[in-house]
Amino acid sequence: MSKGISIDSSGINETLAMFEKIEKNTTGTMKQCVYKGAGVVADTMQAKVKALKTQSDNKRTDFRYPYDYEKEAILDNLGIAPIKADSIVNTKVGFDGYYYNKQGDRRPVPLLVNSINAGTSFLKKQAFVNATKRAAEGKCVNAMQKQLNDAIEKLTK
Repeated sequence: MSKGISIDSSGINETLAMFEKIEKNTTGTMKQCVYKGAGVVADTMQAKVKALKTQSDNKRTDFRYPYDYEKEAILDNLGIAPIKADSIVNTKVGFDGYYYNKQGDRRPVPLLVNSINAGTSFLKKQAFVNATKRAAEGKCVNAMQKQLNDAIEKLTK
């Protein structure tokens, strides 16, 4: 008779069934977690945009803050991209679309955001995108982790 390791298999079927149930819902659960995290980042970004300094007068100056209508255009075009689930589940929070300046010219909002974030020869730098990343990173991870734990708890009941 050979000596070997004895394995108690009580409860193994239930454990395997639980893992199969979790595996079937992995993509949907991960999308929910990513969406929750993106929502936290978008909320933080919105707060940072609302805190931007603006100038409401139409005085032509060499070095200025963004106008009120430019700030509104940024807020109106902030959004979350559709969630992709290839080998990695991810999304982007950013700006899309166009606005019309005082002269009636159509301008891309992402270009305006980049100009405000980095500064230009005529626009004062206000690095709100960088500040959003630093401010939202921990809150985003915590929100995603909480969503994942809640989903696993719900699936394993």
